[in-house]
Order: sequence, then structure tokens, then C-alpha cells
Amino acid sequence: MATPRNEVGIVSAADIFIGFRNGASGERPTVDVRMRRGRRGDAAIIWEATLQTAWDDIPENERTRLDRGKWEAHFRKKIEPYVDGDRTEKWIAETPDGDLLGYLILGESGFLTPEIHGFIYDIWVVPDRRGKGVGKFLVGWASDWARKRGHRKIKLEVSETNARARHVYESLGFRAERRYMGKPLE
Repeated sequence: MATPRNEVGIVSAADIFIGFRNGASGERPTVDVRMRRGRRGDAAIIWEATLQTAWDDIPENERTRLDRGKWEAHFRKKIEPYVDGDRTEKWIAETPDGDLLGYLILGESGFLTPEIHGFIYDIWVVPDRRGKGVGKFLVGWASDWARKRGHRKIKLEVSETNARARHVYESLGFRAERRYMGKPLE
């Protein structure tokens, strides 16, 4: 089976990109995606999805002890520079008709080494569009974004419990580099 290829091209000075996932015979149908920079009006869906994803990623033995409202207030403060600030770029994936497919929050990171890498701070696909190639397209698009900025590597973080996402990332060439571990002390 042929690997889907992403093609990204600048189509206007407004930073709108068009991308396609070209399916070979026997593959899933082609997904037409329009990428545009996030706008202020996109913040509500980005916050809602990011908070839900992060909440779902908290280990069950920790989540049961947390008050959701207090946790959200705490977490919002931690990630506000990435979601609302200028540390990252927000990109919205839509159909040509403007239906939301998902989003990316992209930036740079270089914690362990002096080399700066592209970093996918968040990736989200509308639930009824999952399993249809949108996530793979977004990861490929993010890789192109990082490559165009001169990065030799792109990284992301994924929960151990999110087997579906880990499978997608691994199928696209990502490999585990570090493991975040915890041990209850009760």
C-alpha cells in the first residue's frame, strides 16, 4: 500500500494553505483539507478540545481525586501562553466548505539539547472525522511546517493510554524517546 503524501502550498498572503491527501487505489477516499491560521473566534473550540484531551490523559487514580473546575483553572494558567499567546502558531483544518476537521498548535522546543526542534503542542481531530486520514494529514502538515523552518526533527508528547494516537504517530515514523513514569505513594 502506498504511503499517503502531503502537498502544501501557499495560496495567498493571508497564510492560507491548501493540502490534499492523495489516495492510491484501494486506499480510503481523498480528504481535501484547507489549512488556515487560527483566529480569535477559534479559541473556544481549541480550549474545549485541549482541556478535554488533557483531562482524559490524566491517570484515572489521579483524576478521581481532582475537582474538574479547579483543575481546569490550574491547567489553563499553565498552558495559556501556548493556546492564547504568541509562543505557538494555531492552525485550523477545514473542508473546502469550511467545516471544521481539527487543529494544530505548533511551535519550537529544545529542552534537552541545544538544538531546537519543531514541536506539536496539540493536535485534535473532530471525533466523527477520526480514522479517516485527517490526523495523519495534520501530522504530515506539521512536519512540513517544521521542515520549512529549518528543523531537522519534530516532536510531540502522547499519553501512554492513547493507543490509537500512538499507533498513528508510530506509523508516521515517530519513536518513543522518553517515558514519563509515576508511582502512587499511598
